[in-house]
Amino acid sequence: MAIQISVDTLSNNITVAPTLANYNRGDIVQWEAVGASSLVLNFTKGTGTPFDEPTITGTAGAGSATAEKPILAAAASASYHYSLTVTIGGQNYTIPGCPEIVVL
Repeated sequence: MAIQISVDTLSNNITVAPTLANYNRGDIVQWEAVGASSLVLNFTKGTGTPFDEPTITGTAGAGSATAEKPILAAAASASYHYSLTVTIGGQNYTIPGCPEIVVL
């Protein structure tokens, strides 16, 4: 199941569900930002990234932007916080580092 990202453009409130997601090494993590034309995820602070690159850029599709990456087999068992930026209607909405992936 994909991590769902939604934006209330009136209040600028971004919801990430689940905010904390548990995965094992080798699992594929998927994100979906409904209504977005772009999605960028950054694993650049703290413990780094469990992926092969610190920045993941999603692709725009029909009514949403999506991204997916496998967790590296060599990823440390740790908590990885990330920031994200979604674009809706030409406006960028950002969360600076609250969502979290835990590699078990």
